Amino acid sequence: MPGRQRLIFAALVLAGIGLFVAAGLIGNDNSPDQALSTPGVEGLIPRRGDEVLRQQRVGMDLEPGFRLVSLTISPDARCRRPVEVISEVRRVEGLEQYVYQPAEGKLVEFLSPDQNCVIATIEEIAAPGRFSEVEWTFTVA
Repeated sequence: MPGRQRLIFAALVLAGIGLFVAAGLIGNDNSPDQALSTPGVEGLIPRRGDEVLRQQRVGMDLEPGFRLVSLTISPDARCRRPVEVISEVRRVEGLEQYVYQPAEGKLVEFLSPDQNCVIATIEEIAAPGRFSEVEWTFTVA
């Protein structure tokens, strides 16, 4: 019986180590986005690398004291052929979110299949002329 107990104990130890390794690998998938280290940026809509539908909202969640001055959407991963949509961006009061909703009759009626690229330029209100640019891509299913 002692040999069998050792075998069971060793199997449990190996299973525990395997679970720790799996948890570490899964945790790496949720690493913080580099854009969130840009002053003024709290979030990207959709997040970098997300897979979304063709009518997905596109924009940014900013910290108070910042504003969105430019938002372009490109139908590829390299940001070629950008369409400036800032004139149709809606600001969500109180949340400091700036969002563009593709729809019929708008500058971008729907997001392109596969990769889309967004470039957003923000400005610190207290420091006019101080701009930051954030670029990200996501996939449309």
